[in-house]
Amino acid sequence: MKKLLAGAAIIDITPRKPMFLHGYPHVERDSEGINDPLYASALIIDDGENQIGFCAVDVIFVSKEITKEIRERVEKSIDIKGENLMVSASHTHSGPVTVADAFYDPIVPEPDPEYISYLISKITQVFIEAYHDKRRSKIAITSADSTGVGGNRHDKLGPVDSEVPVIVVRDFDQGHIFALSIIHCMHPTVLHEDSKLISADFPGYTRKFISDNLGEDVVLLYQTGPSGNQSPRHFIDSNSLSEARRLGFLLGKRITENILRLNERDYQEWLSLKVQKTFLDLPRKRFMSLEDAKEKVAIVKTKLDLMRLYEKQETEIRTVECDWFGAEENLKLTKMSINGGLEKVYETILPIEISSVALGDVHFIFLPGELFVEYSLKIKSILPGNVYVSTLSNGVLAGYIVTQEAEKKGVYEAFNSIFSWESGELIVETVHKMLQN
Repeated sequence: MKKLLAGAAIIDITPRKPMFLHGYPHVERDSEGINDPLYASALIIDDGENQIGFCAVDVIFVSKEITKEIRERVEKSIDIKGENLMVSASHTHSGPVTVADAFYDPIVPEPDPEYISYLISKITQVFIEAYHDKRRSKIAITSADSTGVGGNRHDKLGPVDSEVPVIVVRDFDQGHIFALSIIHCMHPTVLHEDSKLISADFPGYTRKFISDNLGEDVVLLYQTGPSGNQSPRHFIDSNSLSEARRLGFLLGKRITENILRLNERDYQEWLSLKVQKTFLDLPRKRFMSLEDAKEKVAIVKTKLDLMRLYEKQETEIRTVECDWFGAEENLKLTKMSINGGLEKVYETILPIEISSVALGDVHFIFLPGELFVEYSLKIKSILPGNVYVSTLSNGVLAGYIVTQEAEKKGVYEAFNSIFSWESGELIVETVHKMLQN
């Protein structure tokens, strides 16, 4: 009889000293305390022939270099292929710097080597602990609805992906749930630059709700799906811890209610595991002239000043403020494209890794960087209910992958990008071919 084994573990990765909090440009923001710990959570699944591992990490980014080092260390320590390990960042904006700033923001320091070494060691350790926790298990794959936990940050009625896939792992003999893995297409950015506390943001409160209601031993892996244009901006009253708690608990409640509706026939005693992987070059962005880039900064800054003068709504001001950040970043990138500095960035990023992990007939796609939610919807359209996308995984993109429409409009994310919108379509095409295989 075929048996399915699974193991899970969680480990604290909170910095042991005050650190710069990374996520908001041009802002000096050193931590002054800890609101909630940062964690790395791992899940290992073994079908008897293949093993796969997921790790969700409460940091803003995980680079190719960090992923490579973790894979090599884990493969040397336990019987699992390093290439079958997926490492994903939650993208909290209230954690330490983990990658060098590609746009050379003078405010953002280089990653602290001591912390990076600590982070790699901890993620390696949590994979190993999850491996040694393996026991016979059953798995159910379901989904929850995250409506209300944020939305499209450019248009409250714009495209969203509110389907949150949930892998539920249950002990075969004891019957209790011991691990959950979810993907949520939302920026974890309730907390803004005025917050000086280390925090996982609202996903940290989702973890607490799960712990309080399903059991403190339940390990939650929180991964972020394509959410380049998604945020809580239009769905909160303030950028406060209380609002982070409200959204986190709301998501946790939706997940918990859905899990409690599962019955015995929803759980599988065995399913096959398969991993596909490919590497892809992406088309570079075509930058505007230096004169046009400078003019764009001036135009957006004037618009922002006028909105502040006439005391427009805070959400409207924030949108234009982000456009100003984007125009400034675009000016930097334009200069870098002229002086050749951008090629060095491309060399560290390309080719990107695209991985597909199949649990039975359900596919989980792992992509680096930040993509607009439209690409999640396009990828999922080929196998509705059977494919989900995790981003910020196994590498970075130094900016966003936006849509053609967003690039034409010149929104913040389009300026804060080094790849053209065609990159997103190429990624979708590549994933579709992988799924057809």
